Amino acid sequence: MIRVLFVLLMATYSTATYAQSLVQNMQVTAALDALAPLNFEHSQDNKAHLRSAELMLYGPLDPTFDMLLNFAAHSEEGEMKPEVHEAYLSSSKLIPSSRFKLGKFFLGVGRLNQFHTHDWPFISAPRVQAEFLAEEAVIDTGGEFSFLLPLDSYWDVTVGITNGYTFGSHLHEHEEEESEHEHENEESRRPHVPTHYLRVVNFQDFGNSRGLQWGLNYLGRTSGLGQQTQLYGLDVVYKRTSGKTVDFLFQSELWYRHLSAPAEDLDQEAGAYAFAQWALSEQFYAGVRLDLFKSFSLNFEGTTERQDNLNYAIVPTVTFKNSEFTYFRAAYVLDTQKLQRQSDQVEQTLQLQFVALLGAHPAHSF
Repeated sequence: MIRVLFVLLMATYSTATYAQSLVQNMQVTAALDALAPLNFEHSQDNKAHLRSAELMLYGPLDPTFDMLLNFAAHSEEGEMKPEVHEAYLSSSKLIPSSRFKLGKFFLGVGRLNQFHTHDWPFISAPRVQAEFLAEEAVIDTGGEFSFLLPLDSYWDVTVGITNGYTFGSHLHEHEEEESEHEHENEESRRPHVPTHYLRVVNFQDFGNSRGLQWGLNYLGRTSGLGQQTQLYGLDVVYKRTSGKTVDFLFQSELWYRHLSAPAEDLDQEAGAYAFAQWALSEQFYAGVRLDLFKSFSLNFEGTTERQDNLNYAIVPTVTFKNSEFTYFRAAYVLDTQKLQRQSDQVEQTLQLQFVALLGAHPAHSF
């Protein structure tokens, strides 16, 4: 009897010690992202609001596995709607030279798609990001596996597959029509081919705190109604740093999207952005972003052009970082849309942003 009590006591002590270790290793962080837009053409959109509020818990579960849980509320049509933003199990120790995620996460494609908006170097999403992926990022539930190739140079390959019931922050037109039917259920929206993606990344270290990373991306999905989405992308990031200060940053992404459906027209769109930022001091930064977006549609014979629209924008941006936990940003957006057989549509917006971070965020790669 005494032995049994002793074993139970030791087990209880070990469990309590392990639980205490988990609590000590767990990191808790929060983020607020507030915006105040001033649209010169559409004054009804001029309303200061909290774009997002996040509470994140992350840390090691044991010597092998890590976990991240992110609760977030985002502004949608003037209301803050809370949700489980991310929740996944991960490990970089189970298999040598590799890492994986299982759960709900930002898909590992492109540059912006892997970062929260409060971590972006500018305020709003370029149109190519918002149209092809999402206003912040494509989030889905599934698995992702990355491995480092055994080569002298740095080559990292990521493959993933997720549910694909919806894509991005909104449904495509064909799916919206389907959702209007009262008889629709979860089974009828099951995609024919779930979301799947591939990303290949190369990194070059030029010394003197200078580095260049570029990646090739592919993403595909076929909806329950047969609409096929194919995305091809290239992203490039160059940094020159001095200590904790990024003296110069260049970031760009180029995407091409191919949409097709049975017995329907073929839609093709391409878009890109390029952003350059200079450090004026340890606290002040100035940058400018150029956006391009072109859409055109052809029939399956490829002989009839239905539309050929071009959208471009210039976005100068100024940032003041009071510390690594608080910063203020201002941007001017001059957006021009050229439509066939119509006059140009010009929209001007002044954007103000405030970001506050409570606690240290998980480190991002490069």
